[in-house]
Amino acid sequence: MKFIKLSFKLAGQYKNRLKAGIILIFLQNASVLFGFVALFLSFSWMKETSNRHILMIFGVLFISFLFNFLTGWAKSGFSDGVFFGIFKDYRLTVGEKLKKAPMGYFAEQSLSRIMAAFTNVMKSLENYSSMSIDFAFSGISISFFLLIGMFGINVKIGILTLICLILIWICVLLMVNQSKKEVSREHAAITKVNDALIDSICGVPVLRSFPLVDAGVVEEIHSNLKNSSEELRLSQVHFEIVFVIYSRIFTTIINLSSLFVTLFSCYLYTKGEVLLPQALTVSAAGFMLFGGLKQLENAAILMVKNPANMQYLDEVLDIPEISDGALEVMENQDIVFENVSFSYDKRNSVLKNISFTIPQGSKTAIVGPSGSGKTTIINLISRFYDVDSGEISLGGKDIRDYKVETLLKNLSLVFQDVYLFQDTIENNIRFANPKASHEEIVEAAKKAHCHEFIMELPDGYKTMVGEGGSSLSGGEKQRVSIARALLKNAPVILLDEATSSVDPENESEILAAIEELSKGHTVISIAHRLSTVRRADRILVIDNGKLVQEGKHEDLINDEGIYSAFIKARERAANWKL
Repeated sequence: MKFIKLSFKLAGQYKNRLKAGIILIFLQNASVLFGFVALFLSFSWMKETSNRHILMIFGVLFISFLFNFLTGWAKSGFSDGVFFGIFKDYRLTVGEKLKKAPMGYFAEQSLSRIMAAFTNVMKSLENYSSMSIDFAFSGISISFFLLIGMFGINVKIGILTLICLILIWICVLLMVNQSKKEVSREHAAITKVNDALIDSICGVPVLRSFPLVDAGVVEEIHSNLKNSSEELRLSQVHFEIVFVIYSRIFTTIINLSSLFVTLFSCYLYTKGEVLLPQALTVSAAGFMLFGGLKQLENAAILMVKNPANMQYLDEVLDIPEISDGALEVMENQDIVFENVSFSYDKRNSVLKNISFTIPQGSKTAIVGPSGSGKTTIINLISRFYDVDSGEISLGGKDIRDYKVETLLKNLSLVFQDVYLFQDTIENNIRFANPKASHEEIVEAAKKAHCHEFIMELPDGYKTMVGEGGSSLSGGEKQRVSIARALLKNAPVILLDEATSSVDPENESEILAAIEELSKGHTVISIAHRLSTVRRADRILVIDNGKLVQEGKHEDLINDEGIYSAFIKARERAANWKL
């Protein structure tokens, strides 16, 4: 019972309720024995039924009904909704882990797999977990009490019943094994559909940006979604076809078992080995109780699908956590890279034995060709990833020795690709400092040069932005992000092309705001704009994961190398006119 073990593993505070529910399933099906007694009494008193006999039979039936009702009602109260609570807690636990997960996890697990785990798979487990436990343990308990009843009437009938039950359970195991193959195919197909769906949706702006008249071209672009959807449909149809065959076999075995037990009891009656009331009891109870085992065919599917879904969750949501240090106080903000090497895939090195120092309060620009490792440096300082070898120290201590919360409180980050939450603009800025007043938020927005466009929106700072900030332009999102960083006012500021989406006429004002904020702060900026590079106290030139040049603009511009070539190219671009 792999699924039962996995359920108890996740149960947490609901473990006792789950246990109580399973016990009550057994007790509920114990009413089968009352049914045996009632049937036997009815058939025994057929010839001389008195009012007392009728009352006794109805008394047994009433006790059976009451016992079944009370245990079923208690079971529903204890365990029917337990999995909704279990997966509510599970979602919250996973959400907390995701907040602390290294960025490498998101690179290894596709967004479609994470979405499938949180939506389709988890919803299926919520809906069908209780049902699968009910079906499975009802089948086990009915089989158990059926055997007790049959052996209580006659040993030979009990042995035949045992043989029939063995055949039934063998068929269930065959269905389970077949379901395993089908479920793995279905999971693979679902993942393909999600991948194709995300690609198709995210590709809509690209499709609209080109006037593709030929509908066949668009059809070809969407063919991956169509093919993967068709593959999912075929896998589900194949599952249904295969299972229907097994279901017919299973139902046939149950019906034949009822028939054989009935005929055998009649045969024993003709031989004088059982009394007529016993033979009639076996016949009636056999058809009713064997019929109760039909729910095992649903259990066969669910007891495979649910563990497979659990395994899927384990694979996708097995989230590694960045180790948390103990230090809570940072004495200064000197940043030192000492022989740092790093690779995203453990094969191709992005940084190669790189060393440099960024003094507290300095403004450092990092430049270099695309893919040289500039953003990786920012990611490592933020502990989005941990180094493969070497050490990064902040304030004289290895950054891994700090509590992650302490480290990030001392960093303000502005990303090149800005993400805004589906909330008000004010709350998106306040995200950097939950205790900030409205006035402080407005002040930060003014410094980031986004106050004017915010006030022009229908609800001002209370305006809701679309998912990811889709209702704002790229420059507007970037300025809101800068306001968020300004509000945090952390001692170390990390800028990954912070002005890349800003209009040239607004750039100088934003740079002036960042300049003012940077006084007494440590600023590290990945930059391509000449204005940003020239303002830096120190420039690090990165190429192919190595530090190839460092110094001030005035010194580096006169040296033949990557930096001077970079500046000349930028100057040519800046002077170019249509």
